[in-house]
Amino acid sequence: MTVLINASPTNGLQMTSDGSGIVKLQSNSVTTNALAWVNFAGSRSVTPRSSYNVSSITSSAVGTFTINFTNALTDANYCAVISGSSVNAGGAVSGFTNSTTAPTTSAYNFFVSSGWTVGVTSSTGQDCPYTTVVIFGN
Repeated sequence: MTVLINASPTNGLQMTSDGSGIVKLQSNSVTTNALAWVNFAGSRSVTPRSSYNVSSITSSAVGTFTINFTNALTDANYCAVISGSSVNAGGAVSGFTNSTTAPTTSAYNFFVSSGWTVGVTSSTGQDCPYTTVVIFGN
């Protein structure tokens, strides 16, 4: 069940639950903690090291992943923070929401790249040895 703890300046500390299994900490009705997170080895056969509210991860191409949530999120207007370790010494890695698949309440699709080049409209996907994603939202 979701346990919702809200600190309100007018109503004090309030606690409710709804049955989904997620803990939400709020300040003035805005969720302040991560709703889901995962640390995994990015490859065609994804190996999660540790996670919260993530039921599975799949890879459809090099650098392209989908995280499936154990419990659906309230809405799809969440923020994802993505990081990855480069397989090349000194290389830069970037993570992006996949523009062809909009975020949903049950899954998040993203692309990990070895970096964009100015003037180039595509990027090379990269499977990072260490990839992390954190989801924040309401």
